[in-house]
Amino acid sequence: MTQEFHHTEYTPDQAFYQLDFYLKALNLPFSLKDLYKKAYAERLGPHYSDDWLDDLEHDPDVQESMSTPFTAKTIVETLMKNGHESIIRALLRHSRKLGIGYSQAYIVGIEKWK
Repeated sequence: MTQEFHHTEYTPDQAFYQLDFYLKALNLPFSLKDLYKKAYAERLGPHYSDDWLDDLEHDPDVQESMSTPFTAKTIVETLMKNGHESIIRALLRHSRKLGIGYSQAYIVGIEKWK
């Protein structure tokens, strides 16, 4: 039986929140705010603020994205497609610095072997 997977389009806000979820779930020693600061603090200078990241959890559209399947791949694709390569570079630098490897499985609706 072949299962068809439908790719959902996410907004950058949804991808940021999903990334925050992943970082917390993996109990990593850095946060979304750390990545955001590395990516944008110098470039934005006195206009830098990450306070808006705290408001993501109160956005119904962002919360809805947590009930649909997402992967690290969909997060990266969404952020890259929407001009947030800096966040991905910061994530890769932090991961490499800490020696964190990466693997991913996407399992949905697998029937038991008989």
